[in-house]
Amino acid sequence: MFKCRKAGAVMDVSSFLVLPSTLTVDRVEQNAEALTIFLHATTSCVCCPTCGTAGSRVHSRYFRTVADLPCVGQRLRLKLLVRKWICPLDSCPQHIFAESFPGLARRYARMTDRLIQALQALGVTANGADGAYVSSSLAMPTTAKTLIRRVLALPLPKDRSVRIVGIDEWAWKKGSPYGTLLVDLQHRRITDLLPERSVESSTAWFKKHSQVKIVSRDRGKIFRAAADAGAPQAKQIVDRFHLQKNFAEALEKFFGHHKRLLKAAAHQLAGKGQVPETGATPQKKQERNNRYTERVRRHKKIWKLSRAGYRKDDIAQMVGIGSRSVYRALEQEQPPTQHRRRWSHHKVDPYLSYLAKRWNEGCHTAKELYEEMVTQGYTGSLRAIERIVAQLRPYGTKSVTKQAITLQKVPSPRNTALMIVRPVEKRTADQTMFIDQLCKSDPTAATVCTLAQAFGSHLAPSGRETWFGEMESRCTGFGYCGTDKLYGGTG
Repeated sequence: MFKCRKAGAVMDVSSFLVLPSTLTVDRVEQNAEALTIFLHATTSCVCCPTCGTAGSRVHSRYFRTVADLPCVGQRLRLKLLVRKWICPLDSCPQHIFAESFPGLARRYARMTDRLIQALQALGVTANGADGAYVSSSLAMPTTAKTLIRRVLALPLPKDRSVRIVGIDEWAWKKGSPYGTLLVDLQHRRITDLLPERSVESSTAWFKKHSQVKIVSRDRGKIFRAAADAGAPQAKQIVDRFHLQKNFAEALEKFFGHHKRLLKAAAHQLAGKGQVPETGATPQKKQERNNRYTERVRRHKKIWKLSRAGYRKDDIAQMVGIGSRSVYRALEQEQPPTQHRRRWSHHKVDPYLSYLAKRWNEGCHTAKELYEEMVTQGYTGSLRAIERIVAQLRPYGTKSVTKQAITLQKVPSPRNTALMIVRPVEKRTADQTMFIDQLCKSDPTAATVCTLAQAFGSHLAPSGRETWFGEMESRCTGFGYCGTDKLYGGTG
């Protein structure tokens, strides 16, 4: 038996490894990769796992490598000398069997039980990628997929009683069929996973859990019908995530129909009228027109299949796009308008203030500006600086600001909606200036922004009904949306 001597005392290695009493240590090897401990079992006979007869003859031996918890910051590997036994019972179908190590590692496992438990605890606390990074730094190298697989092997809690349940869909794989996720909102844990998204399966689950008092759902028809049929005693509500998400979608639709307001506010804030656009090459124009024609054709085909009675998931498979794209297409009957897509972020953005300053000082040469910015850490291309200089030339000798550059790119309806629903203290200075100018330029936009601010402060249940009453009375005036679209109808 290997002994470890320290400070004049003799210590048995197996005493601090917490090994089963049937195992003994042969030797210890150490290298730069890990600490390896060789062990073997001391039992004289092992029972056959099929018939239970004790075997006394050894057929052969082999080494089995099992990863264990780290020791003093080093990876620890156990080399188990496994004996294969011969079953003495002739009628037993399993003539040869290998001995197991209960309490240390399961059959065919490459990790000890305690290492698996440590990874499961880490995976439950963090996600797969972060948990894998932390475990690797603690001398327990693993991958995110392995960590997630260990977490999924954990049994669900035995106490299945739930009073406040949240129901939503989840995808087996991106673009694949959806299942149903049920969460206990009171204890913040997953209650059940249903393999499909249907009214029948969700209704059956609600009938088995008659103690449910509150159902939190989105505005989908499937979960509304399931809650009505399976849990008529429960009150149906909408959670804050879907409430704010639906409101942001409503704002996006509104500004999608009023893009001229966004352009006017951006140009006014930039301090000039219409922004001249650089012309595209005929080839790029043709490619852009072809893509737009394909989008219109696909949009008409989606509506044709929808009028024929096909389900949205079936339409997605027939057209060859995702389900979310089908939902977006069916929200608006008219085909999408053609617009030029613009990038919202670029490597030159952190240097826009410096560009405006140098332009006002009289430096109007793109190459000179590029060389000065490179010394400050700019890693972009000279072509990007040339495009910005071309946008500034119409100003001539007039003074320009950073907004004159940034607002050449008019914010999209989606970005504008996200600006408005974002808390005031988390907005950037440019976003605040744009929203203020948007409110000044049009009274309807000012009303929308005012309601959005009120919405953010009335998410609490005490102020929700008051806000919705005000929202319905003020929004119906300019014919956009009512509370049914935001709150999900009868939910």
